[in-house]
Amino acid sequence: MDTDLVAYARDAAAKGDDLFLLLSTDATASESDVRRAFKRKALTAHPDKAGDAYDPALYERLERARDVLCNPAAREAYNSGMSAIRQKKLQLDQMSERRRKLVEDLERREQAAKRAKMGKGQDQVQRDPEREAMAARGRAKMEERQRLMREAEERESRAQRGKDDDERQKEQHAEPKARKKRDSTPKSQPTSPRPGGSFADDGGEGLDAREAWLERRIKEKAERRAERAKKKAIKSGVPLAPGSEAQNQGATPPPSSTGAAKTDADKLPPTTAPGSTAPSFTADPAANPSARLSSTMARLKAAQAKRDEEKRKREAEALANSVEA
Repeated sequence: MDTDLVAYARDAAAKGDDLFLLLSTDATASESDVRRAFKRKALTAHPDKAGDAYDPALYERLERARDVLCNPAAREAYNSGMSAIRQKKLQLDQMSERRRKLVEDLERREQAAKRAKMGKGQDQVQRDPEREAMAARGRAKMEERQRLMREAEERESRAQRGKDDDERQKEQHAEPKARKKRDSTPKSQPTSPRPGGSFADDGGEGLDAREAWLERRIKEKAERRAERAKKKAIKSGVPLAPGSEAQNQGATPPPSSTGAAKTDADKLPPTTAPGSTAPSFTADPAANPSARLSSTMARLKAAQAKRDEEKRKREAEALANSVEA
């Protein structure tokens, strides 16, 4: 109880609340004087006496003032706090009017600054929830935008996968048809010669082209031999015989047995001394270009007949397969 009274007394002194003035007495009043002063005030402030004019806060202040001033410890704490206030008030009373106004104005500004600071703190407390709400709304908008972007990417990815699947299915359906078409269509053979001088199947056409090609090969071979013989004669210093193949390199004689024998004779080494007799030889019939051409043509015709027969068989089989399908 005493602790509460002492705390109340110090708080009242700090606020400048004059308890003696509240009880209509002075600082020299004794405990009995304080009680009599309280009874006089209670005649107008007591709830039984005041009636409708009863003020609970005023009556409570009167009771606390009586208790503080009647308690020695509480009264001493109150007097200690009030002495500083009385001293300050006395100093103000002793000041000149101008100086007193300056001090009072300074005190008012200090109080206003304190109130503004307290109000700013309250505004800051009020603005913090608003700032947090704005930040929350911004985060919600950002999350919504990211969600929409993810959904759009997923839709695009699904559409691309569906397109790829459709293309794969089309390719899978088209591949058996293409394979069946290739199987039912007879393969055509190229007419150009293969490596080694052999020909592919041309379906019974191009025989004249083959003959021309063989003649061209024989002619080129004869020209190469003539060129070699000419170079060899020039190197050995032996003049070429008039009308020889090497001398007539620019001409293009038709392939014949005489020309073939002459070409083979050019392959023999020349004589080393004037007046020497050239060795005689017998031309090999197999080396005759005309004979080789006839033999080659016979083989080509036989092979062509065989290929024609095979082609007819394949066409008959393809026709039978198409009828069955």
